[in-house]
Amino acid sequence: MPPRLKSSPFRPFVCPECQIRSLYLDQLLVRRSFSTSPRLYAASSPPSKYLHLENRSIIRLAGPDAALFLHNLIPAKILDIGGSTNPIYTAFLSAQGRILNDVFVYPPPPTSDNPGEEWFIEVDSESAGELLKHLKKHKLRAKFTLEKVDGQRMRVYYTWPPPSSDTQYSEGSSSVWGRGGQDPRFGMGVRWLLDEASPKPGAIQRLEDSGSQRATMEEYTVHRMLNGVAEGQSEIISGHALPQESNIDFFGGIDFFKGCYLGQELTIRTHHTGVVRKRILPCQLYDPDAEPLPADQELPEYKAGVQLAPPPPGSNICKLRAKGRGRSSGKWLAGVGNIGLALCRLEMMTDIQLTADRTNYDPTEQYRVQWEPAEGGQQQGVMLKPFVPRWLRDGVEQSLRRKEKKVKPKREEEEDEEELD
Repeated sequence: MPPRLKSSPFRPFVCPECQIRSLYLDQLLVRRSFSTSPRLYAASSPPSKYLHLENRSIIRLAGPDAALFLHNLIPAKILDIGGSTNPIYTAFLSAQGRILNDVFVYPPPPTSDNPGEEWFIEVDSESAGELLKHLKKHKLRAKFTLEKVDGQRMRVYYTWPPPSSDTQYSEGSSSVWGRGGQDPRFGMGVRWLLDEASPKPGAIQRLEDSGSQRATMEEYTVHRMLNGVAEGQSEIISGHALPQESNIDFFGGIDFFKGCYLGQELTIRTHHTGVVRKRILPCQLYDPDAEPLPADQELPEYKAGVQLAPPPPGSNICKLRAKGRGRSSGKWLAGVGNIGLALCRLEMMTDIQLTADRTNYDPTEQYRVQWEPAEGGQQQGVMLKPFVPRWLRDGVEQSLRRKEKKVKPKREEEEDEEELD
């Protein structure tokens, strides 16, 4: 096992080989006062926010074969998770290893009368119908029921930072909050399902009584993008995106030691022998006529009300000084105002070095998102600067060290054979 790195006071670091659910908190999370633990927030912390995620749908699986069915279909580990009720972020893959849907899987609470028989899947509403068809196609004779839950009966809620006062969220407290727990993605809060038909005291009322404020979908999207977290079909393109490029491996969504599942071959081969050259990064946009962003700026800065031409999804990112069209450095995915997410070539747009070869990175280089207007006319563009969150940088470095340790024993064996000869 690789040596342990310095632990955070919030969460100890465990190497990828042990299949952790997340790495230790990075500087970004500490500066923004987010918590990766469902403990009480300090009194000096800002009031928490909550909202109903209306763009998310729920699919229910109930029956003795539900757990095994999901285990054989997704790359995440969902069996023997120690009674945790926290949602598991993962994805359903195609046979070619491409993401069909990124989802949250909610395991049954350990206090359930029928443990392991009822599971919930949270998915983007736009693709819920396609996922339901995908599940029915593979169900065959498995013994469980499969249904899409009515949005008026059960809803997805999100709270960040975790609420303070007497509204503490803790694992196993489904009697108060419904099913859910800590979002495993870095910098995120608490994600939970609320059964609107439940006769128990309302969790929403408890949040409001504690001073929590109702948020908008735009606030949630900004909060998510500032942490470099993609979500849904508009950002993780169905049938095209790869799980490692979408950072699902760093969020604990892939178990590299489990048995077969759909799309395993490419996913495992990339992990053991390949190099992930592109990943989704948070980015900041700025006007072409404005001064370049400071080189020492570590995080994107959201500025409300900034008027910039929004790039269409899939727009090419190129070097400003590139001749002609130039080689594409990445693809713009989605954004809000002057921030967003883009799929970026790491060795070209950042200082991350994946191999011993010389990279094309130039710290003085500027990048431009450019596109053709739908109605025709002159090409449009806006400047872009990518940022590498600490959690992503640490994850890449650990992955490279893991590959180096696998190569060294082979070299030592060859040297021993030469000495014997």
